[in-house]
Amino acid sequence: MKQFTLVEATPPVPKGLSCRFFLVDRTETDRRTVLVVSFDGEYPDGSLGNGHGAYIATSALHGLKAFDADCVILDFRAMTYRWGNTLLQVFDDIAQFRDSGSDPGEPPFPVVVVTSERSQAAFLSLVTPNGRAAPEWHFDDIDAAIAYGTRKAREWLDFI
Repeated sequence: MKQFTLVEATPPVPKGLSCRFFLVDRTETDRRTVLVVSFDGEYPDGSLGNGHGAYIATSALHGLKAFDADCVILDFRAMTYRWGNTLLQVFDDIAQFRDSGSDPGEPPFPVVVVTSERSQAAFLSLVTPNGRAAPEWHFDDIDAAIAYGTRKAREWLDFI
């Protein structure tokens, strides 16, 4: 029988972008696990950001699995983002991971986004085409995002 060679591999971390995980104190969130996945750095424009979008999605899924979170807040306040639709991959991947097999009418797993002047205009143009109002799950204040996420986590958990 052929002996195969194993070569150790490490998932790529794109240049110029880093990720950190934070958990909100559970005594402040009705005992819900609210995970903040914070990104810092530069998201390159267009297809140059494909690896960065994949890294954001993979990091968010890693945090969800590692911390068994009831809500995830994607914190893009320290990330410069101008354009590139691969950023949307994180929403698709989280929905596939958390919402698969859910019943019709069940609230989706809560995903909340916080942006700053470094990312807000481009992010909103990506998720609200044709100038529609900003989605209710978008914030520029982390405390407001946590309060909203805690409420949505409660709704999600009460249903499942």
